[in-house]
Amino acid sequence: MGRRRGRPWESTLLCVIKALQGLHILVELQNDIYIRGLLDDCDDAMNVTVKDASLEDVEGRVKKLPLVFVRGSNIRFVHIPESLNVSDAVEEMRLLQDKVALAYTGGKGGPSSKGGEPSTAGSAEV
Repeated sequence: MGRRRGRPWESTLLCVIKALQGLHILVELQNDIYIRGLLDDCDDAMNVTVKDASLEDVEGRVKKLPLVFVRGSNIRFVHIPESLNVSDAVEEMRLLQDKVALAYTGGKGGPSSKGGEPSTAGSAEV
């Protein structure tokens, strides 16, 4: 049985979190802190970056921060907006990832520029 190729996050709930990029979310941490803001990035370890964040602690104090990085192991829950159709969002993320992969490989299964050849990007022929 061979090793599965492709994007490993597609078979986990991480694909849902990645599909939330660009949306306002609520992240609940293990230490009962809530972070609300715009999900900027999410990596394969579920580390997230939240822009324009407001942090609310157990006592109800709120602190505004322009950017917050949260380690994935500190996340208890990521609340998904009710207005989001999860299956459509995940499918859009898959299609976007496929476009990126195709652009990177040039449709040939490897990087689009051949090794050893000088790049002609941005140059003009005279």
